[in-house]
Amino acid sequence: MPTLLLELFSEEIPSRMQRGAMEQLQRLITAGLEKNMLKASDVKTFVSPRHLAIQCFGLPIVQPDVKEEKRGPKIGAPEQAMKGFLSASGLTLEQCEQRDGYYYANIERKGRAVAEVVKEICESALTAFGWPKSMRWGSRPLQWVRPLHRIACLLDDTIVPVQFAHLTAANITEGHRFMAPAPITITHAETYASLLKDAKVVVDYAARRAAIKSEIAALAAAAKVSIVEDEALLDEVTGLVEWPVPLLCQFDAKFLDLPPEVLISEMKNHQRYFALNDASGKLCSQFITVANMVTLDGGAKVKEGNARVVRARLADGEFYWEQDRKTSLEDWGKKLSDVVFHAKVGMMNEKVARIEQLAVAIAKAVDFKDEKSVRRAAQLCKADLTSGMVGEFPELQGIMGRYYALGQKESAEIADAIRDHYKPLGASDSVPESKLAAIIAIADKLDSITSLFGAGEKPTGSKDPLALRRAALGVLRIVKVHQFRISLLSLLFVAFPATPEQKERHVIRQQIVSFIEERLKVMLREEGVRHDIIDASLTWTLQQMLEMSPKVRNNDFDVVMQSNKAHALQQILSGDTGLSILAAYKRASNLLLAEEKKDKAFYEFDKVKSTLLKQPEEVDLYAALLKAKNKIEPLMESQAFAEVGEAVGELKNPLDSFFAAILVNAPEADIRTNRLCLLALIRDTMNRIADFSKIEG
Repeated sequence: MPTLLLELFSEEIPSRMQRGAMEQLQRLITAGLEKNMLKASDVKTFVSPRHLAIQCFGLPIVQPDVKEEKRGPKIGAPEQAMKGFLSASGLTLEQCEQRDGYYYANIERKGRAVAEVVKEICESALTAFGWPKSMRWGSRPLQWVRPLHRIACLLDDTIVPVQFAHLTAANITEGHRFMAPAPITITHAETYASLLKDAKVVVDYAARRAAIKSEIAALAAAAKVSIVEDEALLDEVTGLVEWPVPLLCQFDAKFLDLPPEVLISEMKNHQRYFALNDASGKLCSQFITVANMVTLDGGAKVKEGNARVVRARLADGEFYWEQDRKTSLEDWGKKLSDVVFHAKVGMMNEKVARIEQLAVAIAKAVDFKDEKSVRRAAQLCKADLTSGMVGEFPELQGIMGRYYALGQKESAEIADAIRDHYKPLGASDSVPESKLAAIIAIADKLDSITSLFGAGEKPTGSKDPLALRRAALGVLRIVKVHQFRISLLSLLFVAFPATPEQKERHVIRQQIVSFIEERLKVMLREEGVRHDIIDASLTWTLQQMLEMSPKVRNNDFDVVMQSNKAHALQQILSGDTGLSILAAYKRASNLLLAEEKKDKAFYEFDKVKSTLLKQPEEVDLYAALLKAKNKIEPLMESQAFAEVGEAVGELKNPLDSFFAAILVNAPEADIRTNRLCLLALIRDTMNRIADFSKIEG
């Protein structure tokens, strides 16, 4: 059972692209194997800064034989159709079978040697391979992430001569750039990883990551310090080295007077160092760097060089820290008129003014009484963008604003809101904790969405360069975590005002609602709610927006209510009672639609005549529906969804009895019409909860 190895050797692949490239290579190769009816017993992928490879174990020696029957044209079909069919099948007309008025071709193909097939699979995979960013070099037309030097491809110990651009695969690779730079011959596909390890390259990404994590933890423990955990930094460093050698380094302790975020940012974002805490949990003056090779002096010069580099970086931070505090945060904010928010939207000071207006509206909606703090936090939330520290280290925006605010005696709540209004920065990030910070965060994100949509800068397809999807999800998460019972539609009329004559702005506002609604669906799906139940429970929100009326109710696009409703609907339909009621709804709705189409009429739920209800089962169902309807309406208004489920459950027995005993299409026209109106009452009662027609089952 042969093993396939395909390796691509290039200049350094950016760390952020390595795992995606490894996954893509596996996907393309395994898809090619499957298409050719080949299956590996195991697949391993590898990536390091200069190597990208895949091993497929346990492949068959030859493809399985194929027997296939294809139906061709009808007997007597035009000659051109027959020629095309015979050409595709490789048979003559006499070899085709005639059956059921058609020609049939029984095709038998002998399986090809796997070496021949995998060559085609690898070439197709490389042709289809794509990078987020690629480059050209020299006069070659090939585009690759970095200059591609070699391809190695073997089936066991036999070279598979894969051709890609200017390269033909061989059995040669290279080890560590400095510790084992000579070309290496791969004698067998299965020896690949061990061969490279001997050449000082840990090509297995997971093994390299685990080794770095273990070794830096051991190094920190020996020094009686602990690592400031950072999985993203660990991922990045794993993609930067082939032979990791962690080293414990130190900087001047005087820099510990700087805010710890400054120190960590300098070490992580600019030098890829791991910061360390002392025994008390405070940042210490030691750090760990991960070198890419073993040196004869035990890393002494590497340590010295890194200490010198970080000293210069921290000195910059110290300078900005001292200089920035000489100017008040309010004065920094006055310079926002020189900072562009977006070329099509305007300057940052204009955005701050919009944030303030929107934040005040949000505060009123959530009954936050301290309007003065809301205005102050909004006015100062972007002020640190003009400071020297944030200008040099943009990742510290908000963080430095908090320090500067505390230094000028702003309240801790306002200072925290300045820092936290950027949250959440991603799916794994937390939302702002305080109510004030949450209000400013919603205002900031909602303004970005509305102003950029208004400028025509909405996301398209998978592209979202301005992170508006993240902003929308951030708004939804904050609202839900804080249980803010607010109407996002009402806020849109503040954030994106429009006169009745401004039809284009109304259209944009509809697009914004649809966009946010889609993000809500994404959030609910991630919470485990079925897609059909989400569609059933959210269908009316956009319709409210289409009315273009600012007189919306408090629960119009109330995220908390919509979420609770979707979860409750799923709970209602999770048991036997709910499923039975759904089946009854589907039966009533389908029968009603068929009869309305046939009769070219619309049967109205409020036209049921009690005097025409002849059998006890229809009398009982009518009474049960009226009772349920009277219960459901106020319960939906008060959002008592658990009680809605109980009210719906009371319909099970009357519905079951009705459909078991009643013939809807009675011979008497007036009885039939009345019963169809009763079906309409079933449909209307259930649709007051959600659009049950969208629920599968």
